[in-house]
Parts: sequence; structure tokens; C-alpha cells
Amino acid sequence: MSGFFTRGNQSSSDDDSDSSDEESLISSDDEEQINGAEKKVASGGKKDMHKMFLKKGAGSESSSDEDSDEDSDASDEEGPVKPSARANAFLKGAASSDEESDSDDEERKVVKSAKDKRLDEVEATIKTIENAAKINDWVAISNDFDKLIRLIQRHQTLTSTLSPAAQNPPMFIKALVDLDALITAAAKREKEVKKKMNAANAKGLNGMKQKIKKTLRDFDAAVQAYNTDSAAFEQAYNDATTVVSAKDAAAAERATRKAAAEAAGGEGTNPEDFMTVGRGGRALNLTSEGVFKTLKSIMESRGRKNTDRAETIKILQKLIEVATSSYQKIRVLLALVSARLDYSTNLASMPHDSWCSALTELNQLITMLLAPDNAYVVTEDAGEYDDMVERAPGQGDEKDNSTVKVRGSLINLLESVDSEFTKTLQNTDQHGSEYVERLREEKPLYETIVKAQILFERQGWEDPTCRAVMRRLEHVYSKPAVVVDVLEKNAIKSVDGQSSQITDVAAPQPADDLVYALAVYLYRSAPALLRTRAMLCHIYHNAMIGRYHEARDMLLMSHLQDNIQHADISTQILYNRTVVQLGLAAFKRGYIQECQSTLNEIFSSQRAKELLAQGTQRYSQTSPEQEALEKRRLLPFHMHVNLDLVETAYLVSCMLIELPLLASLSTDEEKRKAVSRPFRRLLEQADRQTFMGAPESARDHIMQASKAMRTGDWEKARDLILSMKLWSLLDDSKAITERLAKQIQEQSLRTYLFTYAPYYDSLSFDLLAQTFSLPRRSVVAIASKMIWSDELPASLDQIDGVIVFNRTEQTRVQQLAQELANKAEALVEQNEKLLDIKLGSGPERADGGRDRGAGEGGRGRGERRGRGGYRGRGQARGRFETGLGTKVKA
Repeated sequence: MSGFFTRGNQSSSDDDSDSSDEESLISSDDEEQINGAEKKVASGGKKDMHKMFLKKGAGSESSSDEDSDEDSDASDEEGPVKPSARANAFLKGAASSDEESDSDDEERKVVKSAKDKRLDEVEATIKTIENAAKINDWVAISNDFDKLIRLIQRHQTLTSTLSPAAQNPPMFIKALVDLDALITAAAKREKEVKKKMNAANAKGLNGMKQKIKKTLRDFDAAVQAYNTDSAAFEQAYNDATTVVSAKDAAAAERATRKAAAEAAGGEGTNPEDFMTVGRGGRALNLTSEGVFKTLKSIMESRGRKNTDRAETIKILQKLIEVATSSYQKIRVLLALVSARLDYSTNLASMPHDSWCSALTELNQLITMLLAPDNAYVVTEDAGEYDDMVERAPGQGDEKDNSTVKVRGSLINLLESVDSEFTKTLQNTDQHGSEYVERLREEKPLYETIVKAQILFERQGWEDPTCRAVMRRLEHVYSKPAVVVDVLEKNAIKSVDGQSSQITDVAAPQPADDLVYALAVYLYRSAPALLRTRAMLCHIYHNAMIGRYHEARDMLLMSHLQDNIQHADISTQILYNRTVVQLGLAAFKRGYIQECQSTLNEIFSSQRAKELLAQGTQRYSQTSPEQEALEKRRLLPFHMHVNLDLVETAYLVSCMLIELPLLASLSTDEEKRKAVSRPFRRLLEQADRQTFMGAPESARDHIMQASKAMRTGDWEKARDLILSMKLWSLLDDSKAITERLAKQIQEQSLRTYLFTYAPYYDSLSFDLLAQTFSLPRRSVVAIASKMIWSDELPASLDQIDGVIVFNRTEQTRVQQLAQELANKAEALVEQNEKLLDIKLGSGPERADGGRDRGAGEGGRGRGERRGRGGYRGRGQARGRFETGLGTKVKA
């Protein structure tokens, strides 16, 4: 391990050391000339400094803080250079005091090329791997090895135009060879020792085996050349890099001499005379005359490999400053917004400052197009035109038209910026202050959407208008009215008198009227998918503000539930959110049965979070790609539905419906079929517990209240249910809790009657009214309804004011006979269905014959069974049950 991971391009000979020193791009004399030139520019005026866009190739890179002792000693041997000498060479009247000399000496730094910096990073990473290998930390080795591979890939990409000998540093190849040997020794040692390494370290070692095998296969030629003759391999690399360094140094020297010659002409040198150099050393003309040429070069390089997007954005920002005409600004803004969106294609979300800049520039572009004196239109169907020529109304091919069409898609840019805003919120901590700061950016985004909608309306573009209206609707349908009013007021101020045909922007509209207007427009003009989403947003909003019946009728009449499974996943998520909000609206209005039936499908699946896009499964067997896709579909936190509140409403509804039903049923099989699965599972868990402490969660409150309802202790059940703090999240919570308390009283009475009916001959109305604190009239009404619906075998004695229970005790044989009759009836129905399918249900059978029950004198199956045709089955069942009852009485 003593010689492990040493730098591959170092040599013990002095000649190699001298050759490595010759690789620096700029000598000390050239460095002094550059410093003098930069000082001259500084004295020439700071106001014009921003116009200088000189990029000096490899020599313009920022200097490193790690200066070697050998370099400092070498510079001392050459002799110090007086500041006055440097100043006199470039500047007039420069001071030569000792203090300035000291400050200049301190500011002198070593300029390193980009290649040297990359190699320094590779060497530092190899050092880190070496240190981790000493302590046998294979997890750290695996992570640093991944970083090393990325650095080498970047190095190969930037040196792809050079010879193959200059693309593989010897220190990297030597590191691969030594690391392969180390992994082999570690694996052999691991098999021999008794005490194995921990699981994480062993996993890192196994991972490194696969990584090093793949990497050696990719660099097979270089590894074989290094193993054959390492000295020749290093010499070939040094020769290849020395030639390149000499060329770069010559180019830097020429640029330095040119700058020094221009600076020597006097203080009045025009900074605009400097040439802007782009990537690869190409010259860029960042003036108003060269805008189109620069834009063309940027568009040609867009999407290519190794394109520096950050540099492209900087160039486009400079072009906006030098653009003079409206046509130039529109062209540059279209390219700049697209470039910012392209910059984040490989990221989870755009950086916040980059997104804000893109939104500002898009807003600036739309505002320009909305101006009354604007004569330009950005459209996708613009004809062919010369990109290198300035265009204006009445010039060239535009003589017959008053507007000039520019190729571009505003609606695509708008949707991309809006989607990036959602991604930014998804990747921000929802419980921190940063999320609130991000959420405040929705106001300018909403203003931009409104402006774009007005622009599309003015141009008469139906599809972009519908898409912009849909984006606007998605921003307001789930928000409270107070928030929507604030957004609308700011949008009205931003449009500055612009009119809209869809919504009256002259005055702010209430939230429900705004959602109605936007949804109705999409019903009339939008394609099927947008109509479906608009309908779901409209239903959601009506349910959220308490219009339950209107929302329910819209959902039923739309028949969305019939084919929603064929829609895309985002629309299915919106449908699930709408159904949950509708169930919650039913609970607020006191419709317990509707709430339970609406929410039952969502909560029976035990995947409520996934169905509402508010979370993912913690322990799932999905692939990493599928998991990343599911995370992208998650909704921002401020759009979440409170699942705890919805689940509480669902379980309370189940408690009020299922407990009386459970008390009325006698067999366990009937009870299992009657109860909803989530509520049954929780109820069985509560029954298995020997002791239950104080309730901690909403489920504990509901389960203890269910136990109290079973025994008739309605007051305890009411207190447990109403003591939950979740009810304060509902609007008008006081009225909702009062209605809920009354329903608990009534359902407790029903449960009591079902439970204790076998043990009483009669029950007094007054006693029941006093026990359950209900009016006597309500008790009579509840008991009468139960008797009329055959739920309770009893009768009312209005004279004595009691309920008289009529019980018929069946023997075990009679119960079995009743079950056999039911099974026989189900078997007969199944056989009739199969026979109808086989023979056909019409006058003509499937085999060509006539149905025996279709002729005038024919006798059908129903007539043979009974004297009522196909209804004879029901009559026969009635006669059988009546006979069974008569037999029991006899």
C-alpha cells in the first residue's frame, strides 16, 4: 500500500519535472503583462466595464488558492518586478509607492488552465479513495469511485478532439489497476477471516467488484498499454498534452499582446473594441447588428452534446441589452425563455432564481405583444422567412399585412413555466418557510396566465385560449374565496384595462362565478379531455363551498364514472379528489348514508394517499423508474385534501350506519357481508383488546364511541366523537357537530331497540325518550319507521304508549330449512340465467326454434312454475314462507 494511488503522470527524473512545469499556459512575464492590462482597464472607468465581454480561452479561468512552494521559489529566483515598471508599461501616472507594491505582490496569483484544474480534482479524488482504502471503508470508496468516473468522463468529453493518448491520464489508469488488485485481495481475505465485515461495507465491496469490472472493460486498451509499459504510456500522454499546452499558450500570448497594445494607446481606448469570445474560441458579435447572427449560432447548437447552457443564457441576456427593435427583443426573449427551460431538463426542478427569471421574461414578452402599437404576432404557423433580416410591417413580404408573424409557441412556454412551478413546490420542504416563499410566486404566474389568455382571445386562437383557461381554472378551483379574490384583484391591475370575453376583468368576480365562467367556456369550446377536467374542477369547487346537491347531480349526469378508467392518470387523480370532496360535502350536510357510500371505494382500497396523489407506498415492489414517475405526479402540499378529516368522516358514517345493522342481524355470515371492510377490521381489533386506555387518535375515539353505542351509552359516544379537534377544520363546525350529536342519539336508540328487543315484551315511549333525551314524538317516529320497514318485529300500542314486540322463536331445524330455501332459490335463478343465455331470451331461440313461452297457446317456464308467468317465482316464495309460518303456529 505504500505506492498505492500515486499520481500517474509524476516521474522521479528532473526532466519530467521540467516538462510538467512547461505545461502552464502563461509565464510569469506574460502574467505581469495581463495584470498590467487589467489594471489599465480598471483605471479607464468602471462605467464601461460591463461592456467588456472578453473571454480569454484557457487563460481566463479563475486562479486557484493552492499555490505550490516550487512555483513561488521559481518566481523569486527570477527576481522581483517593480510595480512602477509594470505600471509604466501600460498606465500613465501610476503610483509606485511601497504600500502599492506590497498590495500588488499579495494579489499576484498563479493562473491554472481548466485542464490542470480537472486533473487536480482527479488527483484529489484518488487521494480520498486511498485514505478510505487504508481504513477498509468500501462505502466511501464506492461513492468516491463514482465521482472519479464522472470526472474522467467530463475530461474525455472536453478532450474529445485531441488524440486518444491525451484522454486517459496515467494516474487514473494506475488507480484502476491498483484498485482491482486491492479488491481481489480484500475479497480473498474476506473469505478466509472468521469475523465478517458489516452489511453496508460488504455491500459496498460487492458493488465495487461490479463497477471495477465494467470500468476495466471500458478502458481495456489503455489498461493493457499501461501494464505493458507504464513509462511509455506516461511519456505518450505527456507528449500529447505538451503539444496542446503549447498551442494554448501561444494563443493566450497573442491575446495578451493585443490587449497590451490597445491599452498602450492611452486612457481613451473604447471598451467596445474588445472582441467577445465564446465557447471554442469563436468570436461573438454582441451588438445590435449581430443579434440575428448570434441567435442563429445559438439555435444551431441547441440540443447538441457538450453545449454549455449557462454560457448560452449569459449570451442571450447580453443580446437583450443590445437589442434595439421590437422584432429583435421578441426573437431574443423567445430564445431566452426556451434556453432557461432547456437548462433544467436534467434536473428534478428548475432553480428558483432561474424560474423567476423565465417568468419575468415571459411576462415581458406577453406584455410587449399586448401593447396597442404592437405589430408582431408569435404563432406556430408562421410562414418561411429569413432569420438574418430585420422584419417590420410593410417591408418585404409583409406589404399586404399589417402584422408580422414570428415563429414560436407562447402556450407551450406558458405551460412549461407553470409545470416547472409545480415541480418546484414538489421539491421544496412543505413544512419550512421556503415553501411559503415559493408559493408567493403564484401571484405573478397567475397574472401572466391571465395576460396570455387575453392575448389569445384577441388573436382568435381557440386551442391556445382553451389551454390557458384550463391552466387558470386549475389555479383557482381548489382555493378559498379569499385567496381567489386577491389573485383576481392583482390580475386586474396587471392587465391595465385589457378586456376579456370569458370573464369580466373590469371588476373582480366572486370565486364561484369565476369558476363557473371558466368552466362553461371550456364546455363549449374545449376538446374532450379539457371538458372532462373542467367538469371535475367545477364539481370539486361546488362540493368544497357546500353545494352538495348541485355537485352530485353534475357528477351523475356527466357519467364520468363510466369511462374514467380510460382517462390519463392525472385526470383519474382529479376524479378521485372530486369524489372525496363530494363525500365530505355530504357529511357536512348531514347525509350520512351518501357520505359512507361515496367514500367507501376510496378507503376500501387502503391506498387513499396514492389515489389522491398525496404520497407513495413505503414498501412497494415498483421499479425506481416507476417510483420516480409516481413522485412526479404528487400534488403540492397546499392542494392536499386533509385525509385525517375525510377518514374520520367516513368512519363516523360507518359507525352510525353499520352498528344498528350489526345489532339487527343474527348470524355471523350476515354480519361479515354487511359491514364495510375498513370499519370491520378496526372493530375487530378493538374487540380483541382486553383493556383500552384513553383515546389518542381519531380512530381510538371512534372505536370507543362504537363500544358505547352498542351498550346504549349514547352520552359517552357523543362526547368521544365531539371531543375530536378535527371538527374545527370545517366551516360552520358548530352546526355540523350539533347535527352529528342528534344523529348519534337517534342511531343509539335504533341500536338499543335491535339489541334488546329479544329480552323485552314491551318498552315504554316515555322511558326511551328519557333515556336518550329525545322528544317522545321522535321516539314514536323512529319506532314506527322501523316497524313499517320490517326491521323490527313489533307493533305500537298508542293507548298504553308502549312498543309491543312480536317474536317468533324458530327451532334449529326451521332455521336450517330457511337457509336451504334461500340457497335453492339462488340455484334456480342461476340455472334460469344459464338457460336463457343458451336458448335465447327472445321469441326466436338461438337454435332456430320458437320459445315455448312465446306462443299464444304455449305454456312458458314461468307459467309452469306458477300462475304469474315469470313472476311466479316470487309468488311461490311467498306461499312457501306463509306455509312455513302457518306450520309453526300449528
